[in-house]
Amino acid sequence: MNFSQILPEHIQRIAAYRSENPAEEIERELGMPVVQLGMNENPFGPSPKAVQAARGYLEKIAPYPDDSGYFLRQKLAAHYGISMGEIIISSGSSDILAMAYHALFEPGAEALTGEASFVVYYQLAEILNMPIVRVPMKEYAFDLQAMVERITPKTRLIVLANPNNPTGTIVSRSELDQFMKKVPDHVLVILDEAYFEYVNDPAYPNSLEYVRAGKSVLILRTFSKVFGLAGLRIGYGISTSEIIASLYKVRMAFNTNSVAQVAALAAWDDRDHVQKSVSMNRAELDFLYRGLSQRQVEYVPSYANFILVNLQKPARAVTSALLRQGVIVRPAWGCPTCMRVSVGTHDQNRVFLAALDKVR
Repeated sequence: MNFSQILPEHIQRIAAYRSENPAEEIERELGMPVVQLGMNENPFGPSPKAVQAARGYLEKIAPYPDDSGYFLRQKLAAHYGISMGEIIISSGSSDILAMAYHALFEPGAEALTGEASFVVYYQLAEILNMPIVRVPMKEYAFDLQAMVERITPKTRLIVLANPNNPTGTIVSRSELDQFMKKVPDHVLVILDEAYFEYVNDPAYPNSLEYVRAGKSVLILRTFSKVFGLAGLRIGYGISTSEIIASLYKVRMAFNTNSVAQVAALAAWDDRDHVQKSVSMNRAELDFLYRGLSQRQVEYVPSYANFILVNLQKPARAVTSALLRQGVIVRPAWGCPTCMRVSVGTHDQNRVFLAALDKVR
């Protein structure tokens, strides 16, 4: 029997997601070290305290993990001044995103987001055969006024990445306040703040205010970026206790492992490492700005740990050429002439600029 014959048509149409250009595989193919600037990871690594905590826990991994993530939720709740019932932890923030899609999906339900944002937003809709409305961006950012105009009685969730991946832009507090006043009660607004620790702008919104006001909002945050724990897959969501309780109904049991929880606790407490990572990221962003400007290459100023580069021509040809030079960057989703370049160490960024000179 051909298995595809029993798959629903919408699943057959989906292109399987694969992590593009894994560094180890490319190094084997090229026979040379590569610079990985395609995954928005923290190039300075995790806190040594997190690594030590993870190593120390390895002898205790026979039992299942604490399914509630009690101690991590307790620490997060104390920091944010909210109840533990308003926090859920997960295997990366994308896991919570999937919970929200599944919880709200029903025939006729629709999602709404921008046309150039995180690929998982569109992938989840495809898996559920859920229509997703993609609103054109405005100067590489979400056009919230246009998005309001696209809300219908079928809209169940709106997804906003802030900062946005792959453009690096933000939605300001005043913009989001006006937007939230216009969103009807039947819509859940998901604020994906995976990169919020990197933002240094007083105009950036404090999304917790919406939760405290009882708004239908779900905030997503992660330990994968500034904390450097992407390989352990752990993130968390913040919302009203009612919304969090609903997410638990569609959540898979034991979805965060013990080592990840312990490492996240230690990483959270090492604020010096977080601040160092943020400061070094800003310094290297400035270095990339100068390098790209000198080469008269267009870029979008970023509030995150990556930068969107507009090549004014199909980006995949350039990213493929850079790959042959041993530098991994990614074509930007929703922007065919753009590539997304993660901010690396100073040496990595110098290698990228030198490789860009060669391929141009």
